[in-house]
Amino acid sequence: MWSSEYFGRKRSIQIGCVISIVGATIMTASTGVGMFIASRFIMGFGIGVLVTLVPLYQSEVSPPESRGLMVGLHGVLIGFSYCLTGFITYGCYFAPYGQFQWRFPLAVQLIPTLILLVGSFWLPFSPRWLLSQGRSEQAWKVTQKLHANKKDPEDHFAHAEYNQMQAQIDFERQHNAVGTLAQAKLAFSQKSFLKRLGLGFLVQFGNQCTGALVINNYNTILFSGLGITGGTPLLLLGFFNLLTVPGNLFNGLFVDRFGRRRFVITGCIGIIICLSGEAAITAQFVETGSTNRVGLGFGVAFIFTYVVFYSSCLDATIFPMVIRSFGMSWSIMGQFIATVILLEAAPTAFANIGYKFWVILICLTFIYGLLVYFFLPETKGMTLEDISVLFGDPVELSFEQALSKQEHGDEAVMTLGDKDISPELVEHAVGSRARQLA
Repeated sequence: MWSSEYFGRKRSIQIGCVISIVGATIMTASTGVGMFIASRFIMGFGIGVLVTLVPLYQSEVSPPESRGLMVGLHGVLIGFSYCLTGFITYGCYFAPYGQFQWRFPLAVQLIPTLILLVGSFWLPFSPRWLLSQGRSEQAWKVTQKLHANKKDPEDHFAHAEYNQMQAQIDFERQHNAVGTLAQAKLAFSQKSFLKRLGLGFLVQFGNQCTGALVINNYNTILFSGLGITGGTPLLLLGFFNLLTVPGNLFNGLFVDRFGRRRFVITGCIGIIICLSGEAAITAQFVETGSTNRVGLGFGVAFIFTYVVFYSSCLDATIFPMVIRSFGMSWSIMGQFIATVILLEAAPTAFANIGYKFWVILICLTFIYGLLVYFFLPETKGMTLEDISVLFGDPVELSFEQALSKQEHGDEAVMTLGDKDISPELVEHAVGSRARQLA
């Protein structure tokens, strides 16, 4: 949260890449357990930077109508990377000597991280961050380039979003909300921001309480318990994570059409059904030592069905500019807190209470679904600043005002109650958000 404000989103992503490269190099070259554990701490720090700032950066350079797709692609590629771990490890399982079996998969981490580091030098800086640093001319060029469209030759849409961002930045400066400490102080001093922090933490914590990483991290153990032996559990792990690719792509394509809230609730219902089936199979077949291949096969099927619902339906939230880097970091912290709790508890729980641990995850998922239903508002098709309006945050200029001001001048802002936006402007302005305003 600090580096993204001080160095910017792009530079912080590059710093995260360097830290991860150092961690992966030490990990691959480890000569002892102590060296390996130290490398994991370094790698974890780098991943903490990247997993927070990559979707934040994507959300800030994406137009409203495609933000779900852009951020969704982040999940698509995470799923693709996870499936590679399964397939690569499966291949290395047959290596004739043990060193290669574990060093090569760890060395593969260096490839995508190096690609991201090198490729990032061709990426633009976040226009919102550039404005916060007073680099307005550069911010306008980036915004104009991001929204360039033949149907909008006069850049109405780009001007509207740029003016909205500029007004919001000026407002933040006036209210001393620039910088990490100022953001943190403001976040905990205003009711609307507290609600945002709570919901962001809820979504990230709640997503993990469905058991996603428990199933993924202990996948091979679960498959072994279902009667699958040898290297096949590693192969199934690859296919398990491969399913997240179309799932996350589906989420990215349709989340802005149907809404995040509806997706999360649907996902929770599907996951509860899958976890209930897995609990029943575990109690009936796994814990009794049964060799019934049909019954155990259904256990495998429920695990694969689970990942379909999880990858296609559960997603994250977006924060307003005034606390966005702090808010995103805060919510991601919820993901890792839940991860630590569940992954530490899972082996002991499976050993001592067996299928009842699945029942615990079912209860947590049900509670999460209820909280989403009653407290999570819908944000589909909104700009980041308009999401702030939805929560009651202080916003200097809404997108409607910015769009009308661009067409008619300052005096037009007073006519927004009647939606005084010309058909010509709507025709030129690109994206679903402009069509919604019309």
